[in-house]
Amino acid sequence: MVCLGSFAIVLNFAVLSIGVGDIVRDLRVPLAIVQLALVTYSVLAAALAMAGAKLSSLLSPVRIQLLGLNLYAVGMLITAAAINGPVLVAGQMVAGVGAALLVPNGLAILEAAYDGRRRSTAVAIQAATTGFAATLGLLLGGLLISTLGWRAPFLLLGVLAVAALLCGSLVRLPLPQETDSIDAASVLLPCLGVVLVIGAVNQMGVWGFVAATHDAPFSFLGLSPAPPMLLAGLLVLQLFVARQQAIRQAAQLPGGARIRAPLLAPSVLASPERRALLVCLVAVNLLFGGISFLLLLYAQTVLGYDAVQAALLLMPLAMATFLAAAASGTAVRYVPPRSLLTCVYLLGCGGTVLLAYAAAVDWGGPALAAGQVATGVAVGLGLSLGSAFLAVSAEPELAGEIGSVRGLASFLGTALGTALGGTVLLAGLDNIGNLVARQGFTLPPDVTLDPATAAFVPNGALHTFFSGSAWNLTPEQVSSAVNISVQARLDALQTSLVVLALASLAGVATARLLPGRRQLLPRR
Repeated sequence: MVCLGSFAIVLNFAVLSIGVGDIVRDLRVPLAIVQLALVTYSVLAAALAMAGAKLSSLLSPVRIQLLGLNLYAVGMLITAAAINGPVLVAGQMVAGVGAALLVPNGLAILEAAYDGRRRSTAVAIQAATTGFAATLGLLLGGLLISTLGWRAPFLLLGVLAVAALLCGSLVRLPLPQETDSIDAASVLLPCLGVVLVIGAVNQMGVWGFVAATHDAPFSFLGLSPAPPMLLAGLLVLQLFVARQQAIRQAAQLPGGARIRAPLLAPSVLASPERRALLVCLVAVNLLFGGISFLLLLYAQTVLGYDAVQAALLLMPLAMATFLAAAASGTAVRYVPPRSLLTCVYLLGCGGTVLLAYAAAVDWGGPALAAGQVATGVAVGLGLSLGSAFLAVSAEPELAGEIGSVRGLASFLGTALGTALGGTVLLAGLDNIGNLVARQGFTLPPDVTLDPATAAFVPNGALHTFFSGSAWNLTPEQVSSAVNISVQARLDALQTSLVVLALASLAGVATARLLPGRRQLLPRR
């Protein structure tokens, strides 16, 4: 049940990314809508993960897991039946809530169902499921989309969720004895903080990175509202942590009655090792989510790849992720955790920069594959290191809360990678019209090169697009406009990849918080 749920959660992101071209063409929606659906799914899963963990401790992990599977199945069916952009986003919203219940409960169920070596094996298998699902999701999603259409994979995911639901109905675990009520503010604060942070990153390309654009809802002294929104989100998340400490301290006062339960025990984040591992999970998921979205988007909408071709293009990344996660146990025995985590950051950043270089000079060649392999090894090691070591460091009674912060870090990283990479890419595509106009070409009033319009026209069809009578361009101007557009798209992709590389490298300093000798992290 746990592995099937984890499998379906990862498959959804892979399928939605691999089907972006077909979804855009079939529903006639801008690329930004598909990006919004991906981000919405990850944001809700991240924002509600801790609430899901607390519900697990109050109502039992199995009950919450079954509720999560029900919601996830409904979300997949809504997505499969989508007739427009809003319905697509709504389906992903429901699935995101279901995922928020599934992720933290998985570790709690494994802690309750297994002990000793069997528990460690079960956690390792669950961690390896992520890489396997990403690999299979690309191939299976590409084949299903090419043969049956983009709706078929989501129907399959709904069936998988139902199968997991049937398995879960047979599981019997002791009911929890905890009777505390949930603090409503503790539920709302992380939701608000995550939405503000991801929303700010996702909207920077539309509202402006510094100066406000005409699409910004408001501005202060001509500045974009996105940076203040990002700062506000970070402050709200800090307020959430402070509130958890205050609730815990109030409960420990002499004669104090514990009426409300903190959503997150302060001891979960008190350990420097745990904080370093959570930052690692954010970084590697940022890389995997952002690179997958960018390369699949560019291959399908700019280069005209079909779903199977796009899936095969990304196979080195997916296979390297899976194999590195599977081999991570051996690596930990020979490499100290501190050195291993440092290697994860440097290898991930270097691999992503190599991808940016290969996109221009060796697309489809060895350099592109090498960049994917390097990044995939970093992601696989980081996922396994973060997931398995967090589980090892957790007391059994904190399993649900450890699972919730692990889910928060994973989904937050995926949402950040998709939002950040997509924002920079679409902002670059939006500049194509300005670049063409600067050459003195006459742009017709009813035709613009906004992100959606530019992305709908593959490079191979740009010559025909610019040769249309509405543009009124000479053959020399058509050739120049095509060259400008192709180069602008490539520049946007390269800039997006470099931004992802630098963002993922930001947490490298936390590696020093891990042990410098070959050893497993101790229990806390």
